[in-house]
Amino acid sequence: MLRTFMTSQHSYIDRTGKAVIDVSGYESAGNFSEGLAAVKVRNKGWGFINTTGALVIPPNFESAFTFNEGLAPVLLDGKRGFINKNGTLVIENQYDWVEGFSEGVAVVQRPSSPKRSEMPRPTGSDILGHSNIVEVWDLTNDSGDRQADNDSEFLAIDTTGQILANLDQKKIEVDIDDARFSEGLLCVHSLEKDAMGYVNKSWEFVIQPTFAAAAPFSEGLARVAVIESEMEKLGFIDKKGEFVIPPEFNTDFDFRRNSSNFSEGLAAISEGLNPTRTKAETFVYVDKKREIVLATDFFYAGAFHDGLATVYSAETDRWGFIDRTGKVAVPVQYESANDFSEGLALVSRSDRNRNAFIIH
Repeated sequence: MLRTFMTSQHSYIDRTGKAVIDVSGYESAGNFSEGLAAVKVRNKGWGFINTTGALVIPPNFESAFTFNEGLAPVLLDGKRGFINKNGTLVIENQYDWVEGFSEGVAVVQRPSSPKRSEMPRPTGSDILGHSNIVEVWDLTNDSGDRQADNDSEFLAIDTTGQILANLDQKKIEVDIDDARFSEGLLCVHSLEKDAMGYVNKSWEFVIQPTFAAAAPFSEGLARVAVIESEMEKLGFIDKKGEFVIPPEFNTDFDFRRNSSNFSEGLAAISEGLNPTRTKAETFVYVDKKREIVLATDFFYAGAFHDGLATVYSAETDRWGFIDRTGKVAVPVQYESANDFSEGLALVSRSDRNRNAFIIH
């Protein structure tokens, strides 16, 4: 009996869909940022490759995340710290969890360990959970925002490791999957108000905590949700805290999966949020005038990066990319796909070997 088996090929593709860096030899890989991408070398650990595919930072780490502002979080001896682009540990590995730097600030946790086995994962584009591609989350089994341990201590540090603030003392918490300053503001949860708002770098609320869910600012607007008529309604606010796009879209209490921040002038929203306008269970894109400017037939569509957006077909269980007209620019053929970053996107696809072995 002839039996076939499937092996996965992992590569970085360019905007034409051409594979330009083959990373099938690595166990895992992440998005490019600042010219480097984290990769996991089998039986060794995590290091970094450059855009030619050369391993330029040795695989000395138990885990690694993307570079931001010249520093990357790494896991070493069970604790997290930061390395520079020479691979040198410049902020001591002393934390249980860290977020990447943004606008000179990183949020870190000590001393208890968060309930996760890998580095924090970004939102927006990284969708399906596959063992060979990192920075992804599962559409079919989303557990929602993770909660930090009650006895954890959250701090804000600068790029030298200096403590800027103790968030617990200020009675604020962060979403540990998206704790970053953006456009001068950090989205936080007020323990006193039990709601989300935004603080500046003086740790003062400049947008009061009145939201059930919130995300970082992007292109001058922030994605937020309020509870109305027992529904979580999505809208977008400006830096005055005023709604530019009213909270009229029903998130089905899945804020993270069913919407994206504005990127390249558009925000993705699940069509199921407003089924009277088009058909249910597909994604649309709205502009800053809240007009639907692009409707798709896909079960999921992500934010635009480098002019392309990831899309997922529930019928074929495959991923691909569309352009801003909605045309499929890279075929919907991949088992998983990350957003484009610096002109490259990490994808995986199966290679069917029809002559693998024969069983009589």
